Amino acid sequence: MASLKPGQVADVCETCMDPRDTAMLRAMGLSPAATIRLCRQGEPCILEVLLSELPASGEGMCGRADCRCRIGLTRYLAERVKVIHVR
Repeated sequence: MASLKPGQVADVCETCMDPRDTAMLRAMGLSPAATIRLCRQGEPCILEVLLSELPASGEGMCGRADCRCRIGLTRYLAERVKVIHVR
């Protein structure tokens, strides 16, 4: 994710970090298969989770399929989020 430019959208393919950090980010919607948009590079790195894995019901954890959130990550964590399909 560290190579993205502000405004670019990509899909998360993996997170390479401590299991506790991975669990915390997954709880905020940042998990493999999530679609993200980089808002700001730097410290903190700001990203918007546009779409995450949806349960079988088709609704997000907030009760809507279009649930979004912004997350601020340290550079250390941002460098460990691997993305594909940059657009």
